[in-house]
Amino acid sequence: MGRVSFNSTAKSIFLRLKVGSINTDMTRDILVALDTGASISIIPTEVATDLGSDLSNPNEQMMTANGIVLANRITVPKLTAIGETVGNIDVVCHDLPDGSIIEGLLGLNFLRHFDVNISFSTGTIELHRR
Repeated sequence: MGRVSFNSTAKSIFLRLKVGSINTDMTRDILVALDTGASISIIPTEVATDLGSDLSNPNEQMMTANGIVLANRITVPKLTAIGETVGNIDVVCHDLPDGSIIEGLLGLNFLRHFDVNISFSTGTIELHRR
């Protein structure tokens, strides 16, 4: 079971996300928001390229607040958040707007691997593998 504390009075739930490399054991740690409205997790393009991904041919249309954009959908060896890891998981590589305090989103494609308990009274999130 994974468990993490969060600020239950904040406007969003912020988490650390560890992204595994395509070709090596290297990882990158980024700040993301938990987003149950995002069907797929999002990481910055720089993180994907640093970890060995080729982003030269965008293959995914993505709806953003500013309209539809082309992005790359890739499979990463692992994502780790809230003390749990999911292997061989798709992410979309997209840069959030300048000035954003987060670098990406943790979406439903990660969360669906678990029963999720979000407690605002205790300020904790628990993941129980299904």
